Amino acid sequence: MPVVDTKELVRLQAKQQQVRNICILAHVDHGKTTLADSLVASNGIISQRMAELVLLQAKQQQVRNICILAHVDHGKTTLADSLVASNGIISQRMAGKLRYLDSRQDEQERGITMKSSSISLYYQDNKKEDYLINLIDSPGHVDFSSEVSTAVRLCDGAIVVVDVVEGVGPQTRACLKQIYEEQLKPVLLLNKLDRLILEKQMTPLDAYVHLSQVLEQVNAVLGSIFATDVLAKEDINDKDNYESALEQVDDSQLYFSPATGNVVFCSAYDGWAFAVGDFAATYAERLEMNRTELEQKLWGDYYYNGKRKCALPGAQEKAKKPMFVQFVLENIWNLYDIIAVRKDKLKLPLIAEKLGLKLTARDLRSTDAKLQLRSVFSQWLPIERSVLEMVVRHVPAPHCISEERAQRLLYPSNVDWQTLPAQTLTLKQSIKNCNAQSEHVIAFVSKMTAVHVRQLPQQRAKRWTPEELQQRREEVRRRQQLKLDKVEVAEPVAEDQMERNEYEFIAFARVFSGSLRRGQQLYSLTPKHDPRQAAHRVATTAPHATRVTIGELYMFMGGELQLLDEVPAGNIVGIGGLEAHIIKTATLSSSLDCTSFSELSLMATPILRVAIEPVQPQDMPKLIKGLKLLNQADACVQVSLAPTGEHVISTLGEVHVEKCVHDLEQSYAKIKVNVSKPIVSFRETIVPSATVDMVNEAIVQTADDKDINKKIAVQQTLNKLCTLRVIALPLPPATVELLEQHGPVFQQLSSQLSEKFSLLLNSIRSQLILTLAELQLHGLSNLPPEQLVQRIWALGPRNCGTNILLNLSDFEQPDFWSTHSKNLDTDVRRDFNSSLVNGFQLTTSAGPLCEEPMQGVCFAVLEWSIQSEGEDLNARGPFSGQVLTAAKEVCRQAFQNQPQRLVTPMYSCNIVVNAEMLGKFPH
Repeated sequence: MPVVDTKELVRLQAKQQQVRNICILAHVDHGKTTLADSLVASNGIISQRMAELVLLQAKQQQVRNICILAHVDHGKTTLADSLVASNGIISQRMAGKLRYLDSRQDEQERGITMKSSSISLYYQDNKKEDYLINLIDSPGHVDFSSEVSTAVRLCDGAIVVVDVVEGVGPQTRACLKQIYEEQLKPVLLLNKLDRLILEKQMTPLDAYVHLSQVLEQVNAVLGSIFATDVLAKEDINDKDNYESALEQVDDSQLYFSPATGNVVFCSAYDGWAFAVGDFAATYAERLEMNRTELEQKLWGDYYYNGKRKCALPGAQEKAKKPMFVQFVLENIWNLYDIIAVRKDKLKLPLIAEKLGLKLTARDLRSTDAKLQLRSVFSQWLPIERSVLEMVVRHVPAPHCISEERAQRLLYPSNVDWQTLPAQTLTLKQSIKNCNAQSEHVIAFVSKMTAVHVRQLPQQRAKRWTPEELQQRREEVRRRQQLKLDKVEVAEPVAEDQMERNEYEFIAFARVFSGSLRRGQQLYSLTPKHDPRQAAHRVATTAPHATRVTIGELYMFMGGELQLLDEVPAGNIVGIGGLEAHIIKTATLSSSLDCTSFSELSLMATPILRVAIEPVQPQDMPKLIKGLKLLNQADACVQVSLAPTGEHVISTLGEVHVEKCVHDLEQSYAKIKVNVSKPIVSFRETIVPSATVDMVNEAIVQTADDKDINKKIAVQQTLNKLCTLRVIALPLPPATVELLEQHGPVFQQLSSQLSEKFSLLLNSIRSQLILTLAELQLHGLSNLPPEQLVQRIWALGPRNCGTNILLNLSDFEQPDFWSTHSKNLDTDVRRDFNSSLVNGFQLTTSAGPLCEEPMQGVCFAVLEWSIQSEGEDLNARGPFSGQVLTAAKEVCRQAFQNQPQRLVTPMYSCNIVVNAEMLGKFPH
């Protein structure tokens, strides 16, 4: 296929008799775009660019993986449009309006991004070096913050976009924190400078002061995150060290500064951007200054001394114009004044000539000031040059991953890496080297994204060869002849008409070591995979690893996919054929010695729960199937079945609910559904006996009120052979908060994974000892807090709640803090331990007040006796069931013997505003 040279097209533009301007018009779905694709393909344009990108994938030093992060409406998608337009994928005039990476209809209607989208871009720097930029545009709305987490994990750097008028937003803070936790290299883009000119009507000097304040805000947030992390790691037990940990760490590379080149000033909507270095290159010769020196002095409190031909400090003190104002902002302000304010068309050609710009007659005649601004500025200060040059210079290549990040990815924070096998420890070096030729293939899937089968490249209409066209014509003639002869012809059933899923799930992944190929056999490792256990490293016995076959490999190009044969380490890739093995995230590895990568750190947790039901009851199977697809396609939604039989989805907010319902009705289930009002979760608890009444008068307690034995519940099994004595006590608030904070840890502990959390468990135990010192046992036991923690029997509900089953009897319960029980006694009660614990779990999951879960209750077992000698324990039915029922009832009775309360959730909201907004909010 011939490839058209760009120079040839430019040469033909001058020959008007050989130029044709045409458009393609048709009704919807009549084939316009397919025709356009065929015509473009005939010139080899797409094939040429794809071939260049595929070649660059193997050159790791020329690959950059970045994401765009910002608060909602700060200009991420507009910036992405401008960068996409630099590759000729969309028109420069449509950048900021088309929202190319927002491929969903509701994204276009709402004007916000709802999912992370990736695209591979080509960039050639000023040294003629070619680069592959894997760009991910992420949402800024808090309801879709989970999509940010999936994007950050796959990247090496991030472009943090800040609206200079709005300043630092809540999501900006959250993004900076996530960047710091994931060890990414951030660069800053101060966007919407045009608003300072046209909307705020600031002078260049006022704008400079304002920009300095915004930059200071961003750096203050970074400094706060850094200081919090350093102080949290400080050893406060070292009595001999009087220095703060902050004095011993280096934060010189932490902050943003235009002088270092990691800050770009921009107006994405008008298509321009610049770094300080761009103007330094322009003015260095004219000002007779060294370019490197000028780049350092162009931003800051420096002014230019024309006589001495140098930059001097103290511009503010001496009432001089800062160099940034004099040589940068005033030029931009003057251009905006001429084009957008005064609309002086006579000066425009002169300006274009001085700046060396080529404006068409159409641009000069245009009455749209915004169009003229974009035409001038996009040539003078092209946005892709400044932004992508900053990315290339400051974002590390995939093979330059830091030691800390490699360790954080491979070894979760709660795992002591020294306890891992030697084979596992060597994999860290494979990730750091990012060698495509490595025998260790490691990739991480951050999410599963649903793609309609019609959008898959293998489903696109292919160009027919002349032989295929001839066969098609002969087949049509044959059928027409048979119809004339009145012979019935059986129409072949196309594959598309056969029953199959309309959506395929593509794994959104990054290769960290080795190379991925179609048909390759790898292991899919779930978060519970632990190579420290020998059984987990054997293919036949590994319980949390499955053998998978890599399907088609794709390069993400916004809403389109391009097929690949092989993807080397360091690149972002789409992987097909894994939907049956991966629900949301997973680690792919050629070896079972690899750990499962640390889980994604989510900015927010699902708090809004609604029940979903079909309008037509007979559509319930379709709803169940649709919910399964939704659960796999959405990184943050949680689908569950309530005890009442309702299908419940937990989301991050109202907009997230609307998106999920839209996806169910339009894509996954294709049925009408009813959505309930938000479900409010209550909790049942007990409180200490009141000492004052409603009018603050002391309550006189009688002898019966003070008798603690009245609070003890006693229950026997149906055959009277087992007796239980239990009392319910309120837990201290600090204990409840601690158990709630570490709920996921205890959930893992219940899954036979305590060794994975050995360091963290020791910390939790020491904190529990401190908090349980406040537990009031009313003289029922004299055990110290250390022994009380050791006698914890279980947590509930679901083995990870905020309720404790405490053993104060003579029975030696299994060790809660270890998976290996060392007790080998022959106590008959040990056979029925699980029955008693399950009875406690049932009680705490549905309390007696309104069948809601309990919170902050300690059930202390004072006695548990079984008379087994000479008795048939199963005389009245299975004895294990009798023990479970008795345990459930005695816990309920003990709960009802205490003052009971229904706890309602409280919504906590932190409002962060700029200092100038204080006092303007209504009380």
